[in-house]
Amino acid sequence: MARHIPASQFLAAAVIAVVGLHGNYAAIGQENSVRVVTGLRATSQSLGWIGTEAGIFKSRGLEVKFPEMETAGPEAAAGLVRGDWDFAEVGAAPIIQGVLDGHDTVILLAALQPRREGFVVVRRGITEPRQLDGGRFGVLTEAGQTGLRARALLRGWGINATLVPLGTFPKMYAALGAGEIDAATFGDEYRLAGQRKFGFNALSVEDVAFLPPVLATTRKLINSKRGLVTSVVQGYVESIHLFKTNRAVAVPLLERYLSIFDRKTTEDIYELFSPQFQKLPLPSPTGIQNLLNEFASKYPAARTLPHKAVTDALFLEELERSGFLDRLYGGGK
Repeated sequence: MARHIPASQFLAAAVIAVVGLHGNYAAIGQENSVRVVTGLRATSQSLGWIGTEAGIFKSRGLEVKFPEMETAGPEAAAGLVRGDWDFAEVGAAPIIQGVLDGHDTVILLAALQPRREGFVVVRRGITEPRQLDGGRFGVLTEAGQTGLRARALLRGWGINATLVPLGTFPKMYAALGAGEIDAATFGDEYRLAGQRKFGFNALSVEDVAFLPPVLATTRKLINSKRGLVTSVVQGYVESIHLFKTNRAVAVPLLERYLSIFDRKTTEDIYELFSPQFQKLPLPSPTGIQNLLNEFASKYPAARTLPHKAVTDALFLEELERSGFLDRLYGGGK
């Protein structure tokens, strides 16, 4: 018996087939302007910018603009809801909280592999968590994912510290270097650079496996411009491929994007992150559930909320079924 294919899946597959591996989105007669923001300036949220600078999105007929950079997570999510921009590379927490608040936000992909082993970057002289009791803990915002993670860690350690919202990773990095805060939740690049420049320590932690940064949009945009969303997701997957396979192009672009590290440090950051990017960037079900559990004290329905309420993985699933990854990576996944 022939399996019934839902119309939405058939449409997505058809668009992929029409656009093809090196297709041009404008050629199928759709609007091609795309507005993207980033929550912070970090390697984990660099793909849209790198892909744009490398010409990946332009080759698909997409005109990508960045109306704002480093908005921090809550504002990035709020701007999606307001319609100020179309896509956001951002921590997953404000996107999931947006759904719990009844707003139109949805996760499309999560570029990095989830991991349970984590770290907290601390100033020189601190070697164990109890030394942070009563200290100052730098976060981007109290409401975003860095604030959520910091509170979870402090709760697990059984200590108290004042959360200090600083808005951007470079500001957190400078504050920790100046001794104005005692700890911060950074990405790997700031840990690596800070250990070299300032003698920062990194406390290894059994981390709460939250979802890594995501690409998010709205269901309104998916419903009204499905072909556009398909092409953007495909462009992000191609940007991951570029990052993983073309060091000569990726490193100088990453250096420009991060803007505060020298070439040698950027090369080391590249080597650290390249294997972490997923060829097929599906969001982790465990990471989604852990974030929902973290919100459950405020939103009781979070514990049983279906993952499909916060994600739309159909675009990635259709790319995989179409053979796109095999063509992109030459037959291997």
